[in-house]
Amino acid sequence: MGDPTSLRERAAQGDAQARVQFAYQLLIGNGVARSIPEALEQVQAACAQGSANAMMLRAALAARGIGCAKNLDEAYALVRQAATLGHTHAQQQLTILGERELDRAPWSQPIQLIPLAEVPRVFSVDSFIPKSVCDWIIKSASSKLQPCMVFTPDGGSTRDAARTNSVAGFHLIDGDLIQQLVCRRMAIATGLPLVNQERMNVLRYEPGQEYKPHYDFIRPWEPEALGYAAELAEMGQRAVTVLIYLNDDYEGGETVFPRLNLAFKGKAGDALIFWNVSRAGELERDSLHAGAPVTAGEKWVLSQWVRESQHPLI
Repeated sequence: MGDPTSLRERAAQGDAQARVQFAYQLLIGNGVARSIPEALEQVQAACAQGSANAMMLRAALAARGIGCAKNLDEAYALVRQAATLGHTHAQQQLTILGERELDRAPWSQPIQLIPLAEVPRVFSVDSFIPKSVCDWIIKSASSKLQPCMVFTPDGGSTRDAARTNSVAGFHLIDGDLIQQLVCRRMAIATGLPLVNQERMNVLRYEPGQEYKPHYDFIRPWEPEALGYAAELAEMGQRAVTVLIYLNDDYEGGETVFPRLNLAFKGKAGDALIFWNVSRAGELERDSLHAGAPVTAGEKWVLSQWVRESQHPLI
């Protein structure tokens, strides 16, 4: 994103794009001390200069309530303003959000949790998000795909033979109001605050690719868990996982819970929600699950982990 010192200097000289980039670094603490108030000052100054990129970032902050109260109307107005300035990504979002005003209907539909298992708690939701949103997320993820990696205790990452698919990660403050609305809907479905969510990941499985049986919670009995002690103390466990199926034109690829004798394959827009910890905070050993191999076509799924406590911007 650029050297923080250089960005700070260019921002101080009134460079609008430098202000946006420096604001990102201030928000996530990348090379500089995190400061939401200073980041907001930089973003607002760039907005006043007519920066469409700044408006998109400000929209994401308004949607999440970072440095301000949550305000979807303000977020939508900023996206629409960026669109009028020729911001292509903003213009494309309006085809789903509404051209003249925010279409709240897709985001206010009742969420009916269909129980699939009691221990651990596993639910499905039909038509959790519209097909148009599924297609948007797939398109957004397509250019960001990378081989799946797993984190190591020393802060690095490595390939894992148990996980052969590819992944696209999205920052919590990506300037995409559609994604922010999906995040808000997942918060409603789980009953856990928006601030508890980790980064959104979109997974693609090609024929033969799979994710072998695994847990989503951090396993304290594994030696590498020592490297996560501080993280667990601050944020707690990955309490719940939300999977949103983005397409259904593939074969195989079921989400399988071997200890529950349960397999699930959603239609495009359906969701699967399962808890990795019990109501008492105990690890759910029977939440062991796998992504079965895809036998034909491509499987796309959104994966969202939600912590027990607030997750910092990363």
